[in-house]
Amino acid sequence: MDTTLKLKPRPTNVALIAWQFTGQPLHEWPSWVQSGCSLQRSEDGHLELRHERQSGTQIVYLGEWLVRDLDGGVCFYTDAELRKEFDIAPRA
Repeated sequence: MDTTLKLKPRPTNVALIAWQFTGQPLHEWPSWVQSGCSLQRSEDGHLELRHERQSGTQIVYLGEWLVRDLDGGVCFYTDAELRKEFDIAPRA
């Protein structure tokens, strides 16, 4: 018997947590960032937050964002990409 499922895209109201890397010391990072990232200096002396993923290491530079979804997946965005992709409440 063949079964066809009609899948709906993920709802747009899924809760996400975003954290911007601004050079904070390790103890100020959220636990989910601490568990998957390390801070290093690049060959040219710039701070890099290295996010370890199954597909390899992502480098998050100052001012970029890490975004975690409810499933624990983490992606990174530049400030412009984050504002384009998500509906962000104004900062207080």
